[in-house]
Amino acid sequence: MSNHTVMKAKRKSSKQGMPEAVELFLNKDRCKGCRYCVEICARKTLAIGDEMNAKGHLLPKVVENGECAACGLCAMICPDFAIWLSAEDEEAQGIDG
Repeated sequence: MSNHTVMKAKRKSSKQGMPEAVELFLNKDRCKGCRYCVEICARKTLAIGDEMNAKGHLLPKVVENGECAACGLCAMICPDFAIWLSAEDEEAQGIDG
C-alpha cells in the first residue's frame, strides 16, 4: 500500500496550454497534521479531512469543487515536505527543479 495520495483540484487559471486540473501529492507518513497548508491556501482549496495516517494525524484534503491556483504556497510552507504539486505544473510554470 502506497503512503502517497493524489488529490485533484480544478485549476483556477484557464491559460492556454495549462492542464485543467492540478494534482497535489501528499506523503501520508510525513504529514503531522499541522494544518499550515490549509491555513495558507488563499482559495481555501484544502481542508482537514477525516482520514488519519498511521500516527493518528488528520490529513488535508481538497474540498469539493475546490479551485487551485497552483501557487505552491502549501508546498513551500510544509515543514515536513509532505505536500507538493505535480511536476507537470512546475514545468508549465517554468519552475526549475
